[in-house]
Amino acid sequence: MERRMNYQDHPSRFFLLIARIIGFCIAGVFLLFMVPEFIEILDTKSEYTEFWIFVFYALAMIYGAGFLLSFWKIKISAYIMIVSSIAIALYGFIDTMSWAVFLILIPLSFSGILFLIYSKKMGK
Repeated sequence: MERRMNYQDHPSRFFLLIARIIGFCIAGVFLLFMVPEFIEILDTKSEYTEFWIFVFYALAMIYGAGFLLSFWKIKISAYIMIVSSIAIALYGFIDTMSWAVFLILIPLSFSGILFLIYSKKMGK
């Protein structure tokens, strides 16, 4: 009978747990706030329907897909999450020209970095 490894059995499994919690929270925020806003933008057909807003939502969906992929392929999903979170942060900076927005969006990459640390420590 194979013994199942718990999170406390190996220190690097803690990185996996924390990365999944942070990633789940970020994905939840995207679902709760971004999807209704996106539907409203499509319904009103106002000046907000420019190309840049669709780029932001595409990057957010790529980030979410990277998080979902993390349950099967940790290293690939870590790279997807890091690249998409940096792209979202750069998009926020270019759109507003404010360093505050850039610094607020940088923590999006924390879960991807923790996934990457876990994959390096476990050798996956």
